[in-house]
Formats: sequence, C-alpha cells, structure tokens
Amino acid sequence: MAVRRGTRTAVLEAPRRLGVLERPLPPAGPEEVVVRIAATAICHTDLSIYTGEHPGVRYPVVMGHEATGVVDAVGAEVAGLRPGEAVIINPIISCGRCDACLRGAGNLCRSAGLFGREVEGSMSQYVNLAARYVHRLPAQLPLADATLIETLATVRHAQRRLGIAPGDSVVVLGQGTSGLLHARLAVLAGADPVIAVSRTRWKLEMAQGMGAHHAIAASVASAVGEVVRLTAGLGADVVIDTTGGAAATMAAIEMLRPGGRFAPYAVSQECCNGFTTFPIYYKEISIIGSRALTREDMEPSIELVACGKVDVSGFVSATYPLARAPDAFEEYERNPGKVLRIVIDSSAG
Repeated sequence: MAVRRGTRTAVLEAPRRLGVLERPLPPAGPEEVVVRIAATAICHTDLSIYTGEHPGVRYPVVMGHEATGVVDAVGAEVAGLRPGEAVIINPIISCGRCDACLRGAGNLCRSAGLFGREVEGSMSQYVNLAARYVHRLPAQLPLADATLIETLATVRHAQRRLGIAPGDSVVVLGQGTSGLLHARLAVLAGADPVIAVSRTRWKLEMAQGMGAHHAIAASVASAVGEVVRLTAGLGADVVIDTTGGAAATMAAIEMLRPGGRFAPYAVSQECCNGFTTFPIYYKEISIIGSRALTREDMEPSIELVACGKVDVSGFVSATYPLARAPDAFEEYERNPGKVLRIVIDSSAG
C-alpha cells in the first residue's frame, strides 16, 4: 500500500514527530482498489502509536485504520465495487493461509497486521489496498460519522463472544466511544438492566441516550456497591471493561455474580498486583477476550447504523484537515478525556 503521485500523506517519523509529505501511489493491481479517503477517525490506538507507547511499532509509519472514502479506481479482476461508491475499510490485514485464517478467524492471523500500524494506513488522500478489505456504505451515511462503524464492528465481535441474552444484567465500565457502543448493543440484545459507569457526566448522559437504564457517576472501584444494589444484591451477569488497567479488572470481578462473564475489552498491559485466581475459581467466572473484528462483523455493523438502530452522530469531537494532522494529535494528547473521536478530513488537504 502506498500513496498516489501528488498525494499528501501524514507520516509519523518517530514518536510525536508527524509531518505531511507527498508520496507516489501505483495504480490498482488486478485485485486491488484505490480509495480516495474522506475521513479517518483517531482512536486511542493511534494516540499510543503517536506517543511511542504502543509496543512493536516500527517507525516511520502512516497511521489511520478507522477510515471511510470513495472508490477512485478498481483493478481488472475486482467485482462488486465501482468508482464513485462510498466505502469503509476493514483494517484487519490477514494472510488467508494460516490455521486461524482457514478457520475463519482472520483477526487471529499468525502474521496479521493492522492497517495504520504494520501496514501503511489511511492518513492520506488516497490508499491502494486489496478489494476484500473494502465494504460498500449506503450513500446517505455521512462519511465522517461512518468511521465509527469500524469500532462498532469490534464491539459487536466482543458481544458475540459474550453471548448476551435478554434479561442479562450488563455493566459497561467507561463511556468513551467503545463504552457507549457497548451499552447500545447490550440494550439491543435485550439486556436489563444495562448499567453505565463513568466519572464524566456528559458521557453518562450520552449513555442514557443510548438506552442505558442506569448511570453511575463514579470510579470503577467505587461503583461496585451500587452495581450490587442495582442488581438486587446478586451482582451482574456480564461486566465489560472499556477503560483498561488493574483497578477495573479487580472491580469487575468483584461486581460479577457467581457464574458471571467478564470481557476485558480494553487493551492494557498493566499487571494486576495482588490478583489471585481464587475469585475465578470460587465464583466460576468466565473471562472472555476479544481481538478486533472479523470480516463477518462488518456488514451487520453497517446495517445497524444504516437502519438507525445505532446512532453514530455526535461522536466526532473535532475535525482537522490532513495538513493539520499534527495539531489533531496534540489536542488529543492534551485532552484525552474530552475527546470521543477526532476526525482527519483528507479531502481538505
């Protein structure tokens, strides 16, 4: 993947050293498409790559994996896509040959890469990639808002693994973008009650707008007693952590009922000091991990937004033109708690 002749691209040369350059892009190969990028949403993964905190990143890197755009050109062997169609990119790049890929788990590919990390990403005016990673969008969806569909697909993947059933009590720790989407999908699955936990009032108000039945304004550790009260003393059937870190893990296990399920959705490498497996044994808790998304999560997620069951408007906190991408990351690093998504508008140069 590369960028078209005269195409402007944001290149991160080293942590916090982001510049906008012009680079060339070859034409689409037989099974490839060229996408004119409209919008790229910046998430916490991008921020950690920008600051140098994300492990294993090789610089220079072109970031960006939550991206939408318009098909500019298609290769000779590409079917089902035409120039001018609005699209979203599935950023999980897989080999298609290893044992994980062959059983349909491309997100667990032995040599997987992420668009915008191992593979050059979408913070550019044009990108060239295999057609299998591109999904059509309904024409009526605003492309900046539609960048949220990628995150929704990861949330859907996690909840498919959790198996939330009607009547389950579900707690969502943290009400950033993924937490809000987790709350919404839990409501759509028939969970009752859905309990949102955050220290930020406006995020809790958004969670209630997503249908959450209860909103607890507290730290995760301080919320345990209220969760137990709201579940009639039983504890929650499911706890989903979108905050990351040891405190959230310990609190989640404490607020689960016996036989409950815990989803450590947030990516964290923090060790849990004082953690023992005794509560896992004693309460027979299931810890259910999820990694990114599969191709099968994309189309249902697009449909959830297209039919209005999930409203992704209101998530974009600010928009910057591509030329000001460094300013966007500086704002995100300064005020991470005030940001849901910052969008880079590649069409603005």
